[in-house]
Amino acid sequence: MKTIKYNTFATASGIAFVLFLFALSSCKKENGTPITDPTPKDTTLKVASLSATTLHYGDTLSITGSNFSTVVLNNTVTINEVAAIVQSATATQLKIIVPAVGAVSGEVKIKTGAQTTTGGNITYVPDVFVAGSQNNNSRPLATYWKNGSAVTLSIEESGLNSIFINGNDVYVAGRERINNLQLANYWKNGTKTTLGINESAANSISVNGNDVHVGGWEIINGFDLSRYWKNGTGTTISVNDPIVSQVVTGNGSCTGIYINNNNVYAVGSYRNSQGRFSPWEFTNGTIPANTIPNNDKHCFANAVFAIGSDKYVAGNQNNASTGLAMATIWKNGTVATLTAGTASVGVATAVFVKGNDVYVAGYEQENYYGGGPTFAKYWKNGIEVKLSTASSGATGIAVFGNDVYVSGWENNGAYSVAKYWKNGVAVNLGNTTLNSSGNAIVVR
Repeated sequence: MKTIKYNTFATASGIAFVLFLFALSSCKKENGTPITDPTPKDTTLKVASLSATTLHYGDTLSITGSNFSTVVLNNTVTINEVAAIVQSATATQLKIIVPAVGAVSGEVKIKTGAQTTTGGNITYVPDVFVAGSQNNNSRPLATYWKNGSAVTLSIEESGLNSIFINGNDVYVAGRERINNLQLANYWKNGTKTTLGINESAANSISVNGNDVHVGGWEIINGFDLSRYWKNGTGTTISVNDPIVSQVVTGNGSCTGIYINNNNVYAVGSYRNSQGRFSPWEFTNGTIPANTIPNNDKHCFANAVFAIGSDKYVAGNQNNASTGLAMATIWKNGTVATLTAGTASVGVATAVFVKGNDVYVAGYEQENYYGGGPTFAKYWKNGIEVKLSTASSGATGIAVFGNDVYVSGWENNGAYSVAKYWKNGVAVNLGNTTLNSSGNAIVVR
């Protein structure tokens, strides 16, 4: 039998050596020697969730995820390609203010550094603003409605003809009568600026940056003249009259202003040298204005819209045979009539263009000779859409997504009631037991 002998010294030495190596390894760890992490950190930009998916302008939206920059300016968030304001940022959450998305839905995108990711789609609910007037027991009062809630701007006899939204600011233009003198005014967030000195009214308003442009009329030396105010400074609009090849200043009014690509377009009408009303237009305040080609009968320009290099003017001109007004649209000076003017009277009050589609609001008295009522209508690419079978009128139009919004009024048998139509369905705004009117509409 073989005897196994143990070397106690060798065994003890081996154990000591192992302990030495372990201690040495521990010292290296304590001295900061890096240790390879078998699981690398995920630095991918990701979105986990949105705090809401149905949103309005101005809402606060929280975006939860990972690897956002903690520096606010290093994160870019868009909804439907429209930039949002980033309020705060941590590595796992962004808070933004919802912008005017311009569509009924939109994709949320986040860009941080060189990475871009998506947070999915949201539903955007637009705000509907309508400007007009609401009677109390004694007089009409300047009023606008936001999503059906009324905001009254004056306790005096007054009314609004136009509205413009610029971010959080609400601009409206109209008139107010105090001590039996009616003056043109505009209101910014409820604060009034008086424009006229003499009897006057403001018909249209548009804002570009810090510049406020208003069109209307004012009686000067006994004549009601077309007036244009820029930041409160008024100018009388004269016109190149082609009939006499002279510059004239005739009775009239500035009825429409629109700004596109920093260009200011204005339209209106004046009484020409033959005593008939003719439409005029100017760009960027260049006066004298030029006459819009017409059929040399009474003719009015009521509204203007510009997109790209195209300019659209809505109004009416009289039928050369019957003398009855025809709802009319001009595109870059080329005329198209929307109503016949043989036995009816038609007026185009507003125009809106989206893509290749031209929308015109107005009204038509279908049976002029029989004394019938007017009916609110709009035309899409010349095709009529009748909004009401009661006495009514359409005054403004806007298109948001695939939805068509039209402002106006409708008689309920006793009173005219302010309202708007969305895709032909009426939404009442005014008190149904007092007169009111919706005169302009904006959808944000």
